[in-house]
Amino acid sequence: MKQSMRSLLTGRTTAVPGVGDALGAILCAEAGFPAVYMSGYYVSATLGHLDVGLVSGTEMVSQAARICAAVDIPVLADADTGYGNALNVIRTVRDYERAGVAGIHLEDQDLPKKCGAMDGLVLVSTQEMCAKIAAAVDARADRDFLVIARTDAISTSGLDEAIRRGNAYRKAGADAIMVMAPRSVDDLVRFRAGVEGPLVCTVGAWPFEITTGELSSIGYSLALFTVSMLRQTVSAMRDTLALLGRDGGLDHKAMIPMRELHGLLGYEKIQSMEQKYAITE
Repeated sequence: MKQSMRSLLTGRTTAVPGVGDALGAILCAEAGFPAVYMSGYYVSATLGHLDVGLVSGTEMVSQAARICAAVDIPVLADADTGYGNALNVIRTVRDYERAGVAGIHLEDQDLPKKCGAMDGLVLVSTQEMCAKIAAAVDARADRDFLVIARTDAISTSGLDEAIRRGNAYRKAGADAIMVMAPRSVDDLVRFRAGVEGPLVCTVGAWPFEITTGELSSIGYSLALFTVSMLRQTVSAMRDTLALLGRDGGLDHKAMIPMRELHGLLGYEKIQSMEQKYAITE
């Protein structure tokens, strides 16, 4: 049975790696992480798009279902804006729940949304976002399903507005509040001091570095490393392609052995099933 995502909202900060596909989730589980995050940016990139609202809710739910089927750790999913108004949010929550997701976050951007690390964000009203949160909470069948409300208000209106919205979203029923685009560690400290309830932040896209230990001392529950693996993977693939282009070959002995790769993807289980269902004459 998968651990409840809700249980990770208490205690020290939990690092949750971001992935865009099932293979990434398998690697996270193998490494011992207690949960995995399906990043909208990462999924968009795997489909050849920038994270500017070009990937549909249906595509996101389909990818979430593949990820959930591949691992036994809870999956938190990016649900963007809920893909419309409060009625669209209801369907989004129900679709993600059926896919096996343990929780989602909804952001307060207007359509079409953008990655929170981009310029030119436009937000919906606090009232509209609160209605979406209430719809999401009402729509979930499992009370353990997390509804996290994300505010991008620091980028558009400053920290005080982000704090005001965070408290409004908490009162509307959000299980936790997610802050985007902090400009410094001090922003994270002030947001923690100003907003009630569990807090979530992303790591790696801002002009400063912070560890989960430091976030624990401030009082954050989840740290989402949203595109860290994507950025490392792109760097590694570029290096590999540069070597191949330069040398006309690669040192395959330095790579993960094929048998180990087979094992990562369940080769022994496949062999066992083949033997169990083999046709003998």
